[in-house]
Amino acid sequence: MAELALEVSHLTKAFRSGWGLHDVSLDLPTGVIAALGGPNGSGKSTLLRCLAGLASFEGTIKVGGRPLTRDPSVREAIGYLPQTVSMPDQATIGDVIDFFADLRAVDRETIPLPQGFVRDDDDRIGILSGGQRHRVALAVALLGAPTLLLLDEPVANLDEAGRETFWRVLRTLRDERGVTAIVSSPSPSELRGVADLALYMDDGRLVLQEDLRGDPDSAPDDPGARSKEMCP
Repeated sequence: MAELALEVSHLTKAFRSGWGLHDVSLDLPTGVIAALGGPNGSGKSTLLRCLAGLASFEGTIKVGGRPLTRDPSVREAIGYLPQTVSMPDQATIGDVIDFFADLRAVDRETIPLPQGFVRDDDDRIGILSGGQRHRVALAVALLGAPTLLLLDEPVANLDEAGRETFWRVLRTLRDERGVTAIVSSPSPSELRGVADLALYMDDGRLVLQEDLRGDPDSAPDDPGARSKEMCP
């Protein structure tokens, strides 16, 4: 049996307005990329925030067999990219990366991105485009060689070259380091040839899990249709 990178059991998150997550259970083995799809408001971002330890929840989460706690040794295993990233305009790229490297007590040289993916350290955040800021945020998420990546729409603001580069880096991390990743996307079909598994959420529930590894050309183009057939 493959070693599990992530174990989620009966994960529930309630808001005053209703369920954010309802009884979500999920096991992910080491070294897989999972595409996470679902309509707006289905709970994708809430799930990733809970898995990153940034939101309270009921249920249990284990990362690499260890319960998700505030223990630095557990948190260091997780790299998280939120859907919306905020960085101070007056800071330089180097300031931002150094700050998070110090915060996580890791070497900034561990970022597995090719030279030129992120602009020069001396460039200020305030002069960057949305896509360039997003590249900085991706660099921060990859600091310290995390073994579990939780990426909320990681290529949403990137151009075609940036997307291709990032998918190539992600596949390399999976193949050479055994990294496990959950990648949220409003269009999971863009992960064609990248994802090993498809996860689909609806109304705070995980309604479909599909193994894509048997068909390298398959991708969750319209998982919503299948979810309605499989889940009452």
